[in-house]
Amino acid sequence: MARNRKSQKKAAKAKDDALLLGAATTEVGMPRKRFYRQRAHANPLSIHHLEYPSSPATMDWSTHFPTFFSPPPQAGQGSVNLKGKKVEFADVGCGFGGLSISLAPLFPETLMLGLEIRVQVTQYVSDKIRALRLNPGSVDPDNAADVEAAVAEAKQLQQQSTTETPITTGIEGEGEGGSVLTSRPRGIRKELMPKEGYSYGNVSVLRANAMKFLPNFFEKAQLSKIFFLFPDPHFKARKHKARIISPTLLAEYAYVLRPGGLLYTITDVPDLHIWMTSHLASFPLFKRLTEEEIDNLGLESGEGVEGQEGSELNREREREVMEAVKRRTEEGKKVERNDKGKEWSVWRRLEDPTL
Repeated sequence: MARNRKSQKKAAKAKDDALLLGAATTEVGMPRKRFYRQRAHANPLSIHHLEYPSSPATMDWSTHFPTFFSPPPQAGQGSVNLKGKKVEFADVGCGFGGLSISLAPLFPETLMLGLEIRVQVTQYVSDKIRALRLNPGSVDPDNAADVEAAVAEAKQLQQQSTTETPITTGIEGEGEGGSVLTSRPRGIRKELMPKEGYSYGNVSVLRANAMKFLPNFFEKAQLSKIFFLFPDPHFKARKHKARIISPTLLAEYAYVLRPGGLLYTITDVPDLHIWMTSHLASFPLFKRLTEEEIDNLGLESGEGVEGQEGSELNREREREVMEAVKRRTEEGKKVERNDKGKEWSVWRRLEDPTL
């Protein structure tokens, strides 16, 4: 019996070591958070040993998006863009990557990047994305909604083989797709997903300090969406200078965000929500959207997203983005478990004024 326990522990340790190294395969499975211990917060004003390009043109994106970029031909040059794509979504302070990984199947041809300053958290998200890429067609196991939707669709496929009933999946209410799944948390509509399944080749994570080096990675008007979800509140007044939303930084966000693009904020700290919205409202290049305007996003235009035209389907896609903002992040799930409230806002980047 003792020998059996020892062999089990030894096998478990070998498996855990493989996970720790990011060697996630179909046999090994997904990385687990308990191997990536990290402090809850990091001081963005401290000196961190970070690597960053001298300009966006010299950034090597081939290590992040190998299907979209090839390595630089020479040292000091940027990667070769194979499909003419650039990063469009930036999740600043992405944490455990819940938002980016949720949005990846919704926008399969849109590159998205999570920016995180903590070492182990960045490594966890990187290993997780790698594991998802090694298992094409897989869903994020941390996202109960996707898992539930995949199970429901598999059941419907099984039923169709015997009853020839049309397969329809969707969200609550009527719309494209006919009958719908009505459980919550809900899965993403089948029509919004890529036909070839999940590959996650369009999502990656980067260890970076967005307060210092954002223009080193992104060109002017490159981004169509930028997210600030549950940022560190820095409660003490002397720490307010470390808050991610400030008048100086808003100029940088307006620089990298294209006209028509969207900036998202959400927090469970009312004081921080007031801080962020007041600073954004006083900045001339951002306009806050009403709840009705948020609900109609995607109906008339692609909201700055390249290749996205206005349609009812894109309206549903934008609704799923808001659903992910509110419920798909690790912090958002924690807030719901603790029965706390959330306050959010969406801001449109306005056109530059004519001189």
